[in-house]
Amino acid sequence: MTDFKPVQFVDTDARSIEQEMLVAFQQAAGQQLFPGDPRRIFLSQLLPIVVGLRNDINFTGNSNLLPFAYEEILDHLGLWVGSTRLQAASAHTTIRFSLSNVQLDPISIPKGTRVTPDGDVFFATISSAVIPAGDIYVDVEARSSEGGEKYNGYAPGQIKLLVDPIPYIASVSNLDTSSGGTDEESDDAFRERQRLAPASFSVAGPEDAYRYFAKSADVNIIDVAVVSPAPNKIEIYPLMEGGELPDQNVIDKVLAEVTPKNRRPLNDLVSVQAPTEVSYSIELTYYISKDDSAEEASIREAVEGVGGAADAYETWQSSQLGRAITPDNLISRIYGAGAYRVVTTAPVYTEIEKSEVAKLTGPRTLIYGGLI
Repeated sequence: MTDFKPVQFVDTDARSIEQEMLVAFQQAAGQQLFPGDPRRIFLSQLLPIVVGLRNDINFTGNSNLLPFAYEEILDHLGLWVGSTRLQAASAHTTIRFSLSNVQLDPISIPKGTRVTPDGDVFFATISSAVIPAGDIYVDVEARSSEGGEKYNGYAPGQIKLLVDPIPYIASVSNLDTSSGGTDEESDDAFRERQRLAPASFSVAGPEDAYRYFAKSADVNIIDVAVVSPAPNKIEIYPLMEGGELPDQNVIDKVLAEVTPKNRRPLNDLVSVQAPTEVSYSIELTYYISKDDSAEEASIREAVEGVGGAADAYETWQSSQLGRAITPDNLISRIYGAGAYRVVTTAPVYTEIEKSEVAKLTGPRTLIYGGLI
């Protein structure tokens, strides 16, 4: 989708617009407007408004095209192909409610009882529960009050504040790390799914149809490979954001999306698997020109620092299935950061299969060779 260029629906060149306005006025008035004429000055004052309106026309027109649509406009375009944006999902965890002492009567934990780690984010029980007489605790599943990745990652014991008091409850605590929360599908991801959506109209099982339904299973899926190693045998490999492999929960969700009878051709035997990681390492020496000695520190940071050339290469390399391990991309990024010379030992160019993803698991050694 990034290959498309915006459409120029109307001309926005200020010079040509000014000339059009002058010519049109002079033809209508039957008089020539010389420099300094108040009427010409008035038209010149209108020029920025006209140019702005024409830019708005171009922006609005392009916003109705899939490559440039955004937010609500993109949501409405999705209706044409039966696609809706994937909404944020709540994180979940298990909360243990513990009594101060054994009680003679059962203690009820109402559905919706809220707990929090810090008073800013909240989890609520999804069902009611009872601590039977003679027991000291009960475990209840809870979900975040809203969807979002920010609710993930609370380690066991961090969610320990009870918001809605319950008699005799002395403490609460999450037993496992909160997980499963996802943000709302981004414009870029939704745009790509819309591009694939027409393939889902077919009942013949085209590759893009499987990719569309697989991507619809989880907002964090960034790439999908569809492989047919034998007739009627289909293997689907989803890749998660950040180059991570899918867990069993994601695999189950993808399988549920691609196997209904109205989506899967009758004879297709479909399976969903995690991609295979292909390991590589980074070992190189780079140099900076003496002419750039004043920027030595900033160049080194741009090469080795957080978000620098090496980090950007790792992200690029692991963000697509079947992407060959390409040292030239790493070298070009380091040159772009300001290096004068780069000598690489690893990685070496390696082709990988559609069901594989390159992953940096070996050493990452970036040696600064000094000024030359």
